[in-house]
Amino acid sequence: MNHAATIAAISTAPGMGAIGILRVTGPKTLSISSQFLFRNNQQLSIDWITNHSRRSIYCDFTNSLDDNSLIDKIIFIYYSSPNTFTGEEIAEFHFHGNPILLRQGLELLLRAGARPAEPGEFTKRAFLNGKMDLTEAEAIGRLIHSRSRFELELAQKNLFGELSRLTSKLRSEMVGIKAECEAEIDFSTEDLTYESLEERRERINRIRKLCEKLLDSSNRADTLIGRSKVVLFGEPNVGKSSLMNLLIGRNRSIISDIPGTTRDYITEDLNIAGIPIQLVDTAGIRETQDTIEKLGIEQSLREANNANLKLFLIDTSQKIDWAEYIEKNRTLMESAILIANKIDIRDTSWDRIHWDKLLPGVSIISLSCVTGQGLTELIQLLENRLSGSESTEEFVILEDRQKFHFKAIVESLKKAEELMLVEAPAEIVIKEIDEAVREIGAVNGVITTEEVLGRIFSVFCVGK
Repeated sequence: MNHAATIAAISTAPGMGAIGILRVTGPKTLSISSQFLFRNNQQLSIDWITNHSRRSIYCDFTNSLDDNSLIDKIIFIYYSSPNTFTGEEIAEFHFHGNPILLRQGLELLLRAGARPAEPGEFTKRAFLNGKMDLTEAEAIGRLIHSRSRFELELAQKNLFGELSRLTSKLRSEMVGIKAECEAEIDFSTEDLTYESLEERRERINRIRKLCEKLLDSSNRADTLIGRSKVVLFGEPNVGKSSLMNLLIGRNRSIISDIPGTTRDYITEDLNIAGIPIQLVDTAGIRETQDTIEKLGIEQSLREANNANLKLFLIDTSQKIDWAEYIEKNRTLMESAILIANKIDIRDTSWDRIHWDKLLPGVSIISLSCVTGQGLTELIQLLENRLSGSESTEEFVILEDRQKFHFKAIVESLKKAEELMLVEAPAEIVIKEIDEAVREIGAVNGVITTEEVLGRIFSVFCVGK
């Protein structure tokens, strides 16, 4: 790829909108862009645009290559290098948000000497020009495609340099250990004091455990990001299957007035506000002598214990001593959202205020699977809980490439510790530490290849 080329792309999402933006970057940005910019039928000069850098310029975008026809009235902004996103000259053309206008504008820019940008090429140039390291560049792709608030906040942590600072610190510590080992070899005849072998091994052990903790934290974050499990559970015939069918918009679970219809759990994938969810309908929980139903109930409780979010359903149409019911099921309900179902035919024994007093702090949704009452409120609550159900403080997110390097670091440091335990020659230990240093450098992009960069940025959208 020719990094000296001037590239252009549509940088806003496909479809209609208030504005649509074309971006151009590279050495010929200004000479290409200025050809199409006019005010009062006069072309804007390169000098004039340069003197108005970083200002919003209202002007005409004209087809000066053909018939001088007016394409659109736009806002043009020019950013001079090196203080730009890519480190090169950048121009932005703010058109009205019609895809046809944007395509016309882009085609003219390409005819004038720019070439189409490849996926992620703007961000790739920012990395190559030292505007960000590789972990920050990768975080941009994650930021754009985040499907929940949790994933978004983790991507922001990486974009804002938290992972970069940590890996830089780890690399510095490993380089220090390597230097200490080498100095002890080179100046073994000198009267110098070095840390003990045990102290050095402890330092390596601490770094290795930190890397293992990062990997574990990222794996747990991946589980939460990949798919949130929402489990419907409660006694038989309270409407779990009806609620599942309502949420997914079709009849997936068998509905019957006969208690215990669902013997096994049923799963279905869906999205709520862009959050991927695995919805699980479970067997009703009750006392039973039926061996198969007992197995289903045990599985229901296991599914509920492994859920990101639990919905405990009750049947408000039944005449029940609710105070006694709460005491019997308190443990199950305290960690769940309570769904007071069949509210359209509720019995007079049902009293929402009474429940709030008996079970304080538990969210209660009054619902009717028949009329749809309460469904909007439930979906909003699910969205709020799932998008912000975990604090990002204890988590970090690593891309697959980063995980590969951290796993290699752990293996190299583990070998170094084992070699030190058997008092192997320091030269052999240094080789393992040196390998760990090389791997940590690859995380931030201190050491990388064109092939690796190609894989990373190929998943980005064009124009970013």
